Parts: sequence; structure tokens; C-alpha cells
Amino acid sequence: MGEYRNGRNPWIRIFHPGPEGARQVVCFPHAGGSASYYRPLSEALSRDANTLVAQYPGREDRISEEQPRSMAELADAAYAALRPELSERPVFFGHSMGAIVAFEVARRMARDTGRSPERLVVSACAAPSRRTDAGLRFLGDDELLAEIMELGGTDAGVGGHPELLRLILPVMRTDVAVAETYEADAGAVVDCPVSVILPDRDPKVTQITVEAWREHATAGAEVRVVEGGHFYLATHPRLFLEHMRRILGMAPAESEAI
Repeated sequence: MGEYRNGRNPWIRIFHPGPEGARQVVCFPHAGGSASYYRPLSEALSRDANTLVAQYPGREDRISEEQPRSMAELADAAYAALRPELSERPVFFGHSMGAIVAFEVARRMARDTGRSPERLVVSACAAPSRRTDAGLRFLGDDELLAEIMELGGTDAGVGGHPELLRLILPVMRTDVAVAETYEADAGAVVDCPVSVILPDRDPKVTQITVEAWREHATAGAEVRVVEGGHFYLATHPRLFLEHMRRILGMAPAESEAI
């Protein structure tokens, strides 16, 4: 089934509608990422879940829209757009910067409705209180591209296509600034279980910085170490799916879809 928006809402992509009444999984992309990156995950979970993927401004069919300039602005806009579509207890999943977006949207949901997500799953992301500003947003284009490629966040061949760079780098630079300038409010917590996924070869995230998610989860947190680098979910898709199904309490897939 092809991609479609939920009604006229530009923030939501539904690639593979799941069974009626199935649990809802809401995905938040990484810095520079777009909704289509999570199409394989949506397909893989479609037997058991309804997956919604957030589409931030400034990418794909929203390329002409201005990007949010702070995490608060991004989370406010994302929650306002998602709110009418959220189930009573959705599961939130976020990778890298998307983990912080998911965390902040969950906090807004709790303040607004008195309900928290069923679970928050955060991937390859230091805890809100352990994030540091590396100043990547100040790098020149070549240096920033090198940092992105080191993490595996873009195809190595993109460097030979100036027209693609012109599209990718401004979006990435703004997202990086949003992530780097984020500071968690004192005592920022979510009242739901938090599952943390730590890639064992991630150059940017450590065991110490992810263990600190426990400080932000009043219902407890677990840390799972997985094989791979920062973008392990693309390089080790079967293992990623296996861990997601276990975290969500789903039966093993008969065949891996990604």
C-alpha cells in the first residue's frame, strides 16, 4: 500500500494501516530524517500495530516549509498535530534526535490529557540530562557532511551530487541546531516505562549517558545493548525488528519484513 497522509494532516504518514483496534506506535525521525525512513518498520509491525510516522517540516513533500528552530517549537507543533490522532495509550518510538522529540511530546501529552504513553522507546540517544553541545552546527558544509557520513546517516555517494547536498545540509544543520541547543527542564520526567536501545559501536552515545534515562522515567527504564553503530536499525534491520517486537511484547515474526 502506498504512502498517504492522515486526512489533510501534513505531519502524519501512515504507510501500512494495521488491524482495527490494534495498538498504536508513533515514530519520530532522527535529525535530517524523514518519514519514509520508517516505512520498513511500519510494514514489519503492520500485522500487530497501527504505525504513524511524524513528518517534520523541511523535508520530502514539506521541503518548502520552514523548520522549527528549537526543540520546544518542534515538540509543540508535533504534539498539536498528532493530538487528534493519538490513541488512549500509544507507544512512542524515537531514534537519536527523534528520541528527545518523543520524550517531549510524551510530556506534553501528559500535561494536556493526564495520560502518558503506554511506553517510550528511545534509540541511540543520551538521556535528556546528559546531552552535550558538540557545536556541529557551526561546522562548514564539508565538515558537517563528514560527521554525518561517519555516523552512517547518509549515503557515501551523496557527496558527489551538489544538488542533493543543497537540499540535505540546510535541513540537517537546522535539525542539529535544534538537538544541540536542547536543555531539559529541571526534573523532566515521563510517567511511563522507558525502553532504551544502545548500539554497542555508537561513537556518540555511551552506557553511562543512556543509563541516565532512569532519572527521567518514574515508571522505570530498561537498557538493551544491540549490535551496530549509530544507525544500526538500517545496517542490522532484522536485529532491530527483533528487539522492537520483544520490547512491545509481540510474538516473533514468521518472516522478517526488513
